[in-house]
Amino acid sequence: MDFHRARAYNSCLPGCRIGFQLDMGANVAYPSRPNLEEEKAMSIRRPLIALAGMLMGWHLLLAGDPRQQLDQPTKKWIKGPQRCLVTPDEEKQFKTLKTEEDIAKFVKDFWARRDPTPGTPENEFADLFWKRVAEADRLFVQTTDAGAISDRGQVYLLLGRATKMPNPGKTIDWVYENLPDVTPSTFTVQFSSAGGGNPLLLGRRGFDQIIAANEFLRGLGSKAAEIYAPKPKPEELPPAAESAPPSEVATAESKILDDNALNDTLPSAIPLQVRTDLYQATKGDSFLVLTVAIRKKDAGGTSLVAFARLIPYAGDMKPLTLAAADSFAPAQPENSDAPNSWLLFQGAVGAHPGRYTLLAGVRDPASGKLGMVRQPLEVTNFSTGSLQLSTITLAASLKGPEAPTAGEGKTSPFYMGSFRIIPSLDNTFHQGSSLSWYYQIYNAAPDPAAGKPNLTIEYNFLLKQLDKAKNEWKFLPVTKPQVVSNRTSQVEAFSFQLVKPVQGKPGSGWVVGDYQLSIKVTDEVSKASVTQDLPFNVVP
Repeated sequence: MDFHRARAYNSCLPGCRIGFQLDMGANVAYPSRPNLEEEKAMSIRRPLIALAGMLMGWHLLLAGDPRQQLDQPTKKWIKGPQRCLVTPDEEKQFKTLKTEEDIAKFVKDFWARRDPTPGTPENEFADLFWKRVAEADRLFVQTTDAGAISDRGQVYLLLGRATKMPNPGKTIDWVYENLPDVTPSTFTVQFSSAGGGNPLLLGRRGFDQIIAANEFLRGLGSKAAEIYAPKPKPEELPPAAESAPPSEVATAESKILDDNALNDTLPSAIPLQVRTDLYQATKGDSFLVLTVAIRKKDAGGTSLVAFARLIPYAGDMKPLTLAAADSFAPAQPENSDAPNSWLLFQGAVGAHPGRYTLLAGVRDPASGKLGMVRQPLEVTNFSTGSLQLSTITLAASLKGPEAPTAGEGKTSPFYMGSFRIIPSLDNTFHQGSSLSWYYQIYNAAPDPAAGKPNLTIEYNFLLKQLDKAKNEWKFLPVTKPQVVSNRTSQVEAFSFQLVKPVQGKPGSGWVVGDYQLSIKVTDEVSKASVTQDLPFNVVP
């Protein structure tokens, strides 16, 4: 599989329209340089996974890291892609070096000066630079030099993709407009269009002056740390988790809950399902998201009203009722989309950890039809201090980051923070559709050196297959464990396409069958780990 990642957490990123656009890995286009905050957000802060095909090899976004070949401490080092980062003083110093040991020390110090987070395992500037080197090699194919050391490649490594790239005329023009932090913020870089396949930079002196005036483009200076490794905002729960307890409102729905609280037999004219998802909230509470689902063929209409009540087992706790006019909201436009077979309504409430009876229902005001269900509910305590995961939600649709649209003081249904999540009701996904999931990680210990968590996340996909040796059906791995290291974000969101296999080519896609996704999160600081397994089905 092509395995691409990016991170996201409760914020609408600049220039990111939908956040979870499937990237098949063909042409990764980065924003105009130096909007590095956006690039880092896309590559680190929002965990987007795009898996392009089953059993075709997993590749991280940084897979095929060119530094393994091009950053070796030899006399040719200064002629590599990194030459655009070398200052005149560093070039003079390099020319005086005599031994391999001297060159190795120079290279080590070179990157150390460009490390925005010294003392941590990561060098964010170097990671970004070498990612761009791989991009430049692919984007700027030359007849002689590699793309990253061509004139266009060197400009790309420093400035990124231009805002505008008009069709070439006598010159090839790259127009950079309104670049944040760069002085001047708008300018044009020109290349000769006649170069035998090797366009040459024109006006080099002016270009060099821009780079010299903005030393952070080379990873140097105090501004570089702010741009390449901005201090993260404190990990906060999505705003929805801060909601106040629902107020008691006398409505037709609350009366229905009162009348049926003790009944053994509940109204069943409208069959329904209820999904519960739990997250950490404030003051030791948990945040419960309730999704009520009705098949369209059973609904008789779309103007339904959902309601629910949590009845605690503990006698000193009060019931929580969601029966006001705005307690539940429909999923739109999904409910109006003809191909969708479900009508979804969602509400949420903060609840003390403990055991409850959940009583939920839906009413059709037009016909008077009514359906209700009763089911036990255990509200998790996420304030134990031990490493824990929220509910892992397999989603029929996952979009973000985008700004929720809620009224003042209201939470937005189908949103967790800035992610819009339409949960799957049966964890069944068609070939060619997207498989998505969302979860949060709690109580990870901060790394003393960085002040942030250091998490390792392992993903395993298993398919139910016949173990011929034992003549029994069991879940067997279909890929090697996929390990993501040095994670600092405690909010994870992923989406990838279930590519349909090509006939006659085993391993080219997701075959029909019963699967299991196993997610293991390890806190590298406390050495604690936690695992959750999620079954899902792939159908034609």
